[in-house]
Amino acid sequence: MAAEQNDSGNRFSRLLREYRVRVGLRQEDVADRSGVSLETISRWERGQVTNPKPEQVQAVCRVLGLSTVTAGVALGYLAPADVEHLPPPPRRQDPTVEEAVSILEDPDMPDATKQAALSYLRYLHSTQPGPTTGNRAAS
Repeated sequence: MAAEQNDSGNRFSRLLREYRVRVGLRQEDVADRSGVSLETISRWERGQVTNPKPEQVQAVCRVLGLSTVTAGVALGYLAPADVEHLPPPPRRQDPTVEEAVSILEDPDMPDATKQAALSYLRYLHSTQPGPTTGNRAAS
């Protein structure tokens, strides 16, 4: 059992590091954006993974754009055969969009704050030149 746990910890460790490097984040960035401690992120990337809290894994996955199904397979909670019939998850390419979504999905953020953030984004969007309309605010 210990060897099996070590293998899954190493798979999860490699997966986290690969995704973190791919999106250009430091461990500190992942910790700040996910709410998971830097110590935990660091331990996970070193393969020291024992019974991670599902909500922490989900938070880190959101920040990295990593499928929780893929993380579940790497952790040994799911077998590849259990998920091979599932369609691939949609991929967000822009890390800035991923960060904005992660912030808006934060269950600790009050709805009023989320609405204010969306209103501000709509305002910024409306003042940017569009591809065919010029400045949207001026039209």
